[in-house]
Amino acid sequence: MKKLLLSIATLSALSTPSHAQFLDVDFIAYGKTEQFFEALSEKLMVVRSGSTMDRVEGLEGTLLEGMTMRCFGATTILMGQPNGTGNCVLTDPDGDQVLQAWTVDVIGSGTAFGTWYFIGGSGKHEGISGRGHYSQITETISGSRELSVSGVANWPED
Repeated sequence: MKKLLLSIATLSALSTPSHAQFLDVDFIAYGKTEQFFEALSEKLMVVRSGSTMDRVEGLEGTLLEGMTMRCFGATTILMGQPNGTGNCVLTDPDGDQVLQAWTVDVIGSGTAFGTWYFIGGSGKHEGISGRGHYSQITETISGSRELSVSGVANWPED
């Protein structure tokens, strides 16, 4: 019985990843956004947005290098307090993807600040996790958007 338990423990230790790959996330993405804004009253508003971020700086030399982003979501603003959620799909040059979720913590005229986390991914990004904060500036007339993202990401070892 002791040999069986020792064998199971050894097999488990050998099959468990021993090192994960960690990355301090710190990048800026640039792109365009389309927003639908509806003011139901002075105290109740809703914003639906979709963005395509085709230029990302700060990921050079990482597993996220060359990523583009497509983001979508909605935010309700009730008596000045935002409640918004959405997702971004990050795609690398090989077609492997990462799904990111976000929430809005603070919103202002052309700005938003919030929290993000990685839900998972495909290909080399399978098992990715991570979290952090973001800030964005949107030029409402042109639709240009600048998104600053910081936090941490990690991948399980193969």
